[in-house]
Amino acid sequence: MITSRKLVVIGVLLCLALGATIFLAAQTVQAIQQFREQHALRLAGDLSVNTISPWMTIPYISRAYNVPESYLLESLHITDPKSVRHASLQSLAARYNRPVEELIHEIQTAIETYRQQHPPGHSFASWHTSEFLAQERGIT
Repeated sequence: MITSRKLVVIGVLLCLALGATIFLAAQTVQAIQQFREQHALRLAGDLSVNTISPWMTIPYISRAYNVPESYLLESLHITDPKSVRHASLQSLAARYNRPVEELIHEIQTAIETYRQQHPPGHSFASWHTSEFLAQERGIT
């Protein structure tokens, strides 16, 4: 009798472990697919501003969205770039007592404004992409 209870408990625990493993594997596959899509969009120079997250830093956003770092700092009214160099948007929001969603929205607006003012043919993005491709090809 005790052996059959142990088997039932072990069976239930194995089923739970298997279910959790399948769920986490599916989540991992989905995250990898999203990363690949974002990476492809980034290479194409068409990364949507809706993908900005609280973990990102200003320098990372500058490179990923092809907008000069100084432009982003200016739009956020940050005068000391060194003080925020490695700070995530989450920590910047806490430092300036602002909701992180508000900070992200300001950055999104700044990126969209920059893109309108600097068409793809003559933008920082074109220069940055050309420089990147030259480095990849060993032309520099």
